[in-house]
Amino acid sequence: MNEPGEIRLTPEEQELKERLMRSGEQPLRSKGTGRIPEKFWDMPRPRDPEGLALRYLLEDRRESR
Repeated sequence: MNEPGEIRLTPEEQELKERLMRSGEQPLRSKGTGRIPEKFWDMPRPRDPEGLALRYLLEDRRESR
C-alpha cells in the first residue's frame, strides 16, 4: 500500500515513465520525490468558479469503479 502523499501510477503511466527515463532525452522536469510537500494542503487553491475540477474528479472516480 502507498504511503500518504505518494502518487500511484497506472501500469500504462508507469510504462510511459520508464520509457521516457530510458529515452536519454533531457526531461522537461526533474524527477520528483514521489511525495507531496508538507505545505501542499496549506497552499491557496486555484480559482475554479465553474467547479470543473470537482466535476472531473468525481467523473473519473465513477468510471474507475
